[in-house]
Amino acid sequence: MAVAMNRTTAFKRLNTVKVRMSDAAVLAGAASLLYALVLMAFPRAFPELLARVFGWGYFFLALGVVLVGTNEILFLRISKRRSQKPDLLTAGYIAFLTTTVVFGFWLLVSAANLQTEISQLVPDPSGRARDRVGPEELLVYTFLTMVSGIFLPYLMVRVTQNYVSPAKSADDERVRNAAAGQ
Repeated sequence: MAVAMNRTTAFKRLNTVKVRMSDAAVLAGAASLLYALVLMAFPRAFPELLARVFGWGYFFLALGVVLVGTNEILFLRISKRRSQKPDLLTAGYIAFLTTTVVFGFWLLVSAANLQTEISQLVPDPSGRARDRVGPEELLVYTFLTMVSGIFLPYLMVRVTQNYVSPAKSADDERVRNAAAGQ
């Protein structure tokens, strides 16, 4: 009976990947540096390219795909570097969080764009009229989305990983072993 109980109550310890905030911080810093270098190299062309892509309507979709791909590659790299098996649930969680961050910034930009379109209906005493979100604003929104899309999902993963402490796992294992008669 003790052997049968041991098989059914055997504690299978999962070898999950522990994410450190420094992993995401290094990637966010590298992305910030690359963004700054591209902006310095192409001070007029880069904002205009962002505005053109935004005008086509695929700006946040493309940004979301790039960020999800980047975060998943980072997660696989972390797993390989620590010689641990990547968890499909965590990878999906990171993709979901990244998509949520990008969607949140899409809502902000859409609200700003709607505000400028509504302001067209009200006469402006200064005579200045704006049609849409400008290239300068897109630079800011793109940068904030990019850095937040890298950093915030890993912050949430790290916070949720802290719910299980090593001491609690060791206590649970001792209780299971005692219940199994070992």
